[in-house]
Amino acid sequence: MNLILLIINFCIFGIILVSYSSSKLDFVAISLLGCFVSGLITGLVLQIDMLSLAISKYIEFEAIIVILCMSLITKIAQDSNILEYLAIKLFKIVKGNRRLFFYIICIITTLLAAIISDVVVVLILAPVVIRLCHFLKIRSGTYLLGMTICINIGSIITPFSSGENIIISTAFNLDTLYFVVYYWGFSFFLLFITAYLMDKFILSKEPGIEDMQKRFVLDLVDADTMIANRKMFYINSIGIIITIILFAVLPALYLSAAFSALIIVIINKRFMKKDLKELLKGVEWEIIFFFISLYVVVGSLLESGFKDLFINIPFQDLSPFMVSFIVLILVSLVSGFVANTPTALIFIPIIGLLINDFYFPSVPLYYSFIIAINIGGNLIPQGAACDMMTLKIAQKNAVDNLNFKRLLKVGATFAIIHILLSVGYLFLLSLFNG
Repeated sequence: MNLILLIINFCIFGIILVSYSSSKLDFVAISLLGCFVSGLITGLVLQIDMLSLAISKYIEFEAIIVILCMSLITKIAQDSNILEYLAIKLFKIVKGNRRLFFYIICIITTLLAAIISDVVVVLILAPVVIRLCHFLKIRSGTYLLGMTICINIGSIITPFSSGENIIISTAFNLDTLYFVVYYWGFSFFLLFITAYLMDKFILSKEPGIEDMQKRFVLDLVDADTMIANRKMFYINSIGIIITIILFAVLPALYLSAAFSALIIVIINKRFMKKDLKELLKGVEWEIIFFFISLYVVVGSLLESGFKDLFINIPFQDLSPFMVSFIVLILVSLVSGFVANTPTALIFIPIIGLLINDFYFPSVPLYYSFIIAINIGGNLIPQGAACDMMTLKIAQKNAVDNLNFKRLLKVGATFAIIHILLSVGYLFLLSLFNG
């Protein structure tokens, strides 16, 4: 271990985190600069070709391909108005019943967050929910709260739901079937407990909807008006369903993502008049370059001896449950204050060390890692991008019963509830996978 080099690389990592958290700084330029400086210094000190090593060993190009392809699929789904149609259609199906509508909002956002970027779900659904509540003459804050809290639950359901899930799943070769077996039962239990508690202790104490106003809105809103091009809408809806099936069938996430994205792009050329070159302009390249930069910096940390910090800790004296419990609590706290992607990258080597060097069972450790990194973001609004986006949209639309203080209070409360329930499920996992 080269302690001085390790400290330098940690400082660069910290500078990148600060730049990512500040809107006043160009985090992409700073991340790329940090990447090159870290790689250069590490290469010179250790006499290695850090660039070649990073490309061949540390940069997970499969994860980058999945993130890129999911960005394309999300953009096409967004242009097809699929999410708006679903929200309004489901509102009409429940006939304006506010409790059923609240449960439907929680369920649909959870399911959508499992396949589409959480921020995109908020960007599309939050304005629709606010408009419907405005027409019904009720306050929309509680519905937005339910939506943003449940979105983080949705991120647990699939390996391709978020950047951090993609990175973790690629690093440990976890496929969709793995998530179905180990996470679906707990995720849906968490969803219904959350919706029930919010309904019982928050929504039930708010004024109801007047019948006359409800009938007026049901007659007024029409989901079909959301569809600008009916053929494009149906084809893209089918395309997204096929994408989910491919993720379940094909063993490699990047192959499923690539096949689905390219086929949907080719089909949509006729409707959108945009080829792949045009669609690539709408991809969030800054996030992709940010991920690549982090891979290189974390690779430099590993070359500097990052793992050596943990190798002499007597983990073998702890039970598998206790080790997984520590990971669950620690990652939850860190992800509450630090962006999820850097948290994932810095903890991946630690999890790998615990499994490969200390021979702890993988199932409880993967569970603790993935659960914590997704639900820990609710501890404070800054910990989850979707929470901050919900708050921004609420403020822009003058939603009077959703502010930073309420989002912090309710979000932290449910984050603690989720963590406690997660500990209980972790105990069961440890019993059967110890």
